[in-house]
Amino acid sequence: MSKIWAFMIIFSIVIAFFTGYTENVITCIMDSGKNATENVISLIAMTCFWSGIFNIFENTKAISKFGNFFKKFIYKLFDKKELSEKSVEYVSMNIASNVLGVGNAATVNGIKAMEELQKENPIKELPNDNIATFVLLNTASVQLIPTSMIALRALYGSQNPSSIIYPVWIVTFIALIVGIISIKILNKKM
Repeated sequence: MSKIWAFMIIFSIVIAFFTGYTENVITCIMDSGKNATENVISLIAMTCFWSGIFNIFENTKAISKFGNFFKKFIYKLFDKKELSEKSVEYVSMNIASNVLGVGNAATVNGIKAMEELQKENPIKELPNDNIATFVLLNTASVQLIPTSMIALRALYGSQNPSSIIYPVWIVTFIALIVGIISIKILNKKM
């Protein structure tokens, strides 16, 4: 992939040179770098804020109480024989973080959950059903409030940044349902 990007960049610079638009290319590079830096700083601030809030929630056990709500759901989706209490806790906290729309803060719990699920995996070279299910849940990432996307829309001057809430709900629920059905069918066939 890096070769493709390198080719595209070099090709664009060569074309700009021969067509006399080198000044425009340099301006675009500088403007894009400036915009990217501003976006990163804005998103870092939001991630730090929400990570701090979740740290407070974790210390007060509020997030684990919210995560307990998902444990019944987890026990129905995952294979209980290869599931420890610690992995259920990390998976439920990851889901709770994603549902609240703080996907960036959910990353830590997602990594810990994956590590725990891998410890319980009998065949280390291949992902088991629990790992595949967890990846699906993380990818579908059902969110009540998609804070990252709302923040990006607000950053770019959207008149109504939260107008994406209903479409996000619809798309993520459909993706989750189709994914769960697919995993259940494929797990039975294998």
